[in-house]
Parts: sequence; structure tokens; C-alpha cells
Amino acid sequence: MSEMVLSVKALPETLFKMIPTERVKLRQTGNVISLTPLSEVTKDECPLLGLTAGSSLTVDKFLAMTREDKILEGLES
Repeated sequence: MSEMVLSVKALPETLFKMIPTERVKLRQTGNVISLTPLSEVTKDECPLLGLTAGSSLTVDKFLAMTREDKILEGLES
């Protein structure tokens, strides 16, 4: 399997119109080639799904909350 990220400007006009982002991930698995649109994630965006979609919760904040919970539960000293 090979992957690369390239500018959509390198793709034919037909694909350019179908892809809503500036960059895509190109993946080849055997004889199958797939393009996945890539969205840039800003530092404050949370790429998680579900209840945290659109949240400003970061991994660091989540880990800090988890550590606090464990301390309160007496699982860590």
C-alpha cells in the first residue's frame, strides 16, 4: 500500500470540481486507488466525533481531566 498527499490542482478538472478541499490523500491498495479529501484542523478544533464535535477540547485537556478523575477516585497518588 502506498500513500501520498498532493494538491488537488494536480488532478484533472473533473476531479477538481468534485473535491471540496485543497488537499487529498492518495492511497493505493493493490489495484484500487482512492482519494480522500483532507481538511486542515486548527489548534483549537477537536477532530473527535459525537458529543465533542466542534468542541475546543484538546488531547492535553482531556488527559488532564482524566488524571484529575483518577486522583479523586484514589486510583493514583
